[in-house]
Amino acid sequence: MKRLWVLVACLLLAPSVSSQMNPIPGVTLECESGPHDIEVHPGSDRTVNVECVVVNDSIYTESVGISVTAAGLATAAPGSITLPPGGEEEFIVTLRGDEKMSPSTRNVTVTANVNNINGAPCVTCEPETVEFNVRILQYADLSVTARTGTLQMEIGTTSEVTFDLHNEGNGKDSFSVSIENKSALESIGFSFSVNDTGDLDSDERLPFSFTVSASSDIPETDVQVMVKFVSDFDNSEIQSSHFILRSDGAPESLIEIGSDETALLYGAISVAGLLIVILVIFIALRSVRRRRVVAFDDEFDDFVDFDDF
Repeated sequence: MKRLWVLVACLLLAPSVSSQMNPIPGVTLECESGPHDIEVHPGSDRTVNVECVVVNDSIYTESVGISVTAAGLATAAPGSITLPPGGEEEFIVTLRGDEKMSPSTRNVTVTANVNNINGAPCVTCEPETVEFNVRILQYADLSVTARTGTLQMEIGTTSEVTFDLHNEGNGKDSFSVSIENKSALESIGFSFSVNDTGDLDSDERLPFSFTVSASSDIPETDVQVMVKFVSDFDNSEIQSSHFILRSDGAPESLIEIGSDETALLYGAISVAGLLIVILVIFIALRSVRRRRVVAFDDEFDDFVDFDDF
């Protein structure tokens, strides 16, 4: 019964208006449907603005309260709007997320409630609501630090290189790894065994290693190895690091096998050897001959001198 009297009072207070106007107080509310995206990477404003419009299609002057709910997001909007009969007004709902917020979808509800009509409280007015979604976007970010400054390689050996990775993005990510100057390094005798990283959660740190092998004929080397890390989520996120690859190379042979000089040297060695053998035999024979002469001299000393007779 009370509501009926309020409605009658509203009708008595209403001015003469067009027949198209609604005699029942209330509003309509519309907002951009979305979904609306918020970037939360460091340096971004982390906000999104959504346009809404509230329309008073009644015959009364209305005071309309605006409220916004959005789980985990800061919101800003006009607290109240006063509309004449048939009037409308656009307003902005601003939504803001936290830096490095996890990727997610948030539901937002905007409510318009007629508080007063022609200065009197409206106890029969029903709130008008609009819902839309806001997406917190994932972004990729990586920091890389090389643990290995200089890798000393011996010929025919395999060693390991380690980097510290830190996924500074706001979501799970993995990274492709490649050697930028790999072809040039392989051409001088190095080879690499490199795999992509596994998944790293947001803010996770992980040591990442791969192996380097040196062939048996690498030259003396002191070269920078460039290593590139690319986000699988966002290929535009690229980080590079480097280390020094050093080798003294294979020892140089004094004699090059198969050369003409080698053949001549071997021939000279053979001739010299033969001469030494002949010389040894000659010395040995001469020594034997001298021993025989001495022996004969001793025997003749035992004979009686014929002149004594």
